[in-house]
Amino acid sequence: MKLALSAAAVAVEDGVELTVTAKSYVRDLFCMADKVDAKASVAEGMVSLLPGESVVLHIATADAAALAAPGAFAAANVLRSANDPKREW
Repeated sequence: MKLALSAAAVAVEDGVELTVTAKSYVRDLFCMADKVDAKASVAEGMVSLLPGESVVLHIATADAAALAAPGAFAAANVLRSANDPKREW
């Protein structure tokens, strides 16, 4: 199955920036950051993207493990959209 998006995460001063780029239509993208860090929060809510569009999600976290492995916020069970409810992780 072709994934509708690609994601890249980097640790920044106040948390993690998660850049998501749509390969095809992405409906209601949402990052469940609390699956990585129970105290994490995401500034942006659900967003939809057309092919080629990108969004940067700002994730506030001070958790050392999350900052050491920011890619955890892009995992299939954390970064979800309405068009991939059966995506395997």
